[in-house]
Amino acid sequence: MPAPQMHQRQALVEEYARLDQEVESFKPRLQRHEKLRQLILDWHGNLAPEAEATVPGETCDIIITSRDRVRTVTLDGKQKLFKLWGTRGFIAKSLVLLKSLPDPKDEMSLYSQQALTGPRHLHVVARVAMKKPAGKSAA
Repeated sequence: MPAPQMHQRQALVEEYARLDQEVESFKPRLQRHEKLRQLILDWHGNLAPEAEATVPGETCDIIITSRDRVRTVTLDGKQKLFKLWGTRGFIAKSLVLLKSLPDPKDEMSLYSQQALTGPRHLHVVARVAMKKPAGKSAA
């Protein structure tokens, strides 16, 4: 690999490592944010889906919005789609959530399969400074 391209890649690796360290150090704040969010929502657990609420603070207010609209297919709709698409088409287009399985872990693979097809992850590993043996120079 040409030296300029290698230098550019090394610079990108270093930048990623610095950003990764910042993100890792920020995760506790994100977790605290989510915990507080859930606590505030729990104060208004009986709020009607279409209702909004204002939670007052000293310097700001928090508005709890109405719930988002979520579309789902009804039982009647599933029956009509089954007729429209046929058995094979319906099964191919259906989505079964793993938590809906009789045994969600499905360790015997009766209902599901596992494969290494998920996303890849990058882990930053700091290099240990290596001492060069006396009398030898770098090539």
